[in-house]
Order: sequence, then structure tokens, then C-alpha cells
Amino acid sequence: MAPVSAFTPSATTRGGVHPRAASAQKLGSGAHPALARRRRPGSIAAQIKDQRRGYARAVLQGVARTYRGRPAAQIQKVVQQSLGSLGVRLSQAQARELAEHIEAGRPVELP
Repeated sequence: MAPVSAFTPSATTRGGVHPRAASAQKLGSGAHPALARRRRPGSIAAQIKDQRRGYARAVLQGVARTYRGRPAAQIQKVVQQSLGSLGVRLSQAQARELAEHIEAGRPVELP
């Protein structure tokens, strides 16, 4: 009796080719598929930066909803504390401007 292989017809895709082998063939380089999917370090850093910026934008929108109509000085402190803990550094003028916009109920965006 012939030995049973891991590449029996039940474990293969069309044409009798194993799924991993098929994806490696598509790459054309002969490299393992996991190695071919790796991103360059620069692109990962950019993704992380974008993700953090999006999170900071969401925090700012939350602060704007919660503190609308309150005194600008109080809002300015909260904005600087909440964004500062996320690594977003605002100048006093930028924080004051954001606080004034929030106090007045105007839309806000990160500078």
C-alpha cells in the first residue's frame, strides 16, 4: 500500500496543488508566502502614526461633545491633558483656539 501524503486530493485545491504552494507560485519568487507579505518598516511606522492620529482625533471629538458650553480655561486644560497623554503636543495658542471653538460649539480638528 502506498504511503498517505499530506498532499492528498482532499488537502489540495484545483489542479492538485496545495493552497500554500499555489500562493507561492503566484508570487513567482519562490519565497515563502509569509515572507512576501511582510511590510517595510517605514510603512508600519506610518500606519502606527496614522492610527494614533485617528485616535487623538476621536478623543478631541469626545472632549468637544462632553465639554461644549463650559468655560474655555477648563476645556483648554482638559484638551492639553487628554491629547498630551497621547503624545500630541499643542502650543498654548493652539489649545486656547480649540477650547474657544469647543466652548462656542463650533467643529474642531487637530492642527
